[in-house]
Amino acid sequence: MIRTKPSYCSLAMLLIGSISGFMACLLPGAATAQSAKPMVELRAGTSTPKGEFLADGIDKYAEAVGRLSKGEIAIHVFYQSLGVEQQLAQAVMSGSVDIGTLSSGNTGRFTDAFFVYDLPFLFKKNENILKAIESPVGKALEARAEKDMGVKYLCFESYGFGRDIQTTKKPLRTPADIKGLKIRVLSTPIDLATFKAWGANPTPVDWTQTFPALQQGVVDGEQISVSTIVGAKHYEVVKYNIRLDYQAAFQTVFMNSKKFASLSPAHQKILLEAGQEVKAWQYKDAHDRAMKSAQELSTKYGMQIYTPTPTEYAQWASIREGVWKEVAEHLKGKVDLDLAKKLYESQ
Repeated sequence: MIRTKPSYCSLAMLLIGSISGFMACLLPGAATAQSAKPMVELRAGTSTPKGEFLADGIDKYAEAVGRLSKGEIAIHVFYQSLGVEQQLAQAVMSGSVDIGTLSSGNTGRFTDAFFVYDLPFLFKKNENILKAIESPVGKALEARAEKDMGVKYLCFESYGFGRDIQTTKKPLRTPADIKGLKIRVLSTPIDLATFKAWGANPTPVDWTQTFPALQQGVVDGEQISVSTIVGAKHYEVVKYNIRLDYQAAFQTVFMNSKKFASLSPAHQKILLEAGQEVKAWQYKDAHDRAMKSAQELSTKYGMQIYTPTPTEYAQWASIREGVWKEVAEHLKGKVDLDLAKKLYESQ
């Protein structure tokens, strides 16, 4: 049997193959990196820090999109680096950012579609707002907001609880206790009318300035959900919370409409399906964390959390009809009282 000596070329090829195989063992993703590169890459921004419950919802959404698209769509999430809520919304509307988030209260700066949701004591239970935004009425309002802002809604996020009132120096039991206090509010006619009706001094302050405003005594309190108190560490400056759920609160997650339209129908479907998939998880997670936050605020941070009696609650809620009428007069054509009444009575 005649044995031939391998050529230098064949030896080189053998050596290269061995090195390639060795590298593939060391870097298992290297061989498939090019084939696994996403077809579509999107930038998503959130004004909340990583690990906060709303940011976790966005992370969960990004993961679902990647999985459902089998890696064809990648969403890169940026935390607190693409601007505060209003700036982020404007960036998405202009197309410089693909996906953004905005609280329902701040949406009023760009569209009047969701004003009705901000009316005080509209929902008898916080979970009813989640049902409302999924109803035919809610879908019609959503379509209006999309047209006004030039966006496509991908999903909504819950805060777990509605808005309460927090104070720095004295607890609240009835509206008599809030008279004269400066309470940080959103700069909306509804917030201003609500707190004036209680005899307070509503003071609009941007979210990024709220902590120092509370710390320095510029305002005496605020009106946020208990989960947000924990996430923003406001327990360091507010010491009392009255559980009212007086106003609905939810987070919108949306995409630039032109960017959405530029995607294939299959990819559009995946973005919407991911929102529906994550919704159930996020709603439950937000509620569970709100319950945990309330307990943590009381036991770990010493905050006094007070639940008013039915008689006390009725005093707070007694402003409902008066504020609704005042707001409807001030925002003619922007708040539908008949719709509000139907939403309230249908619960």
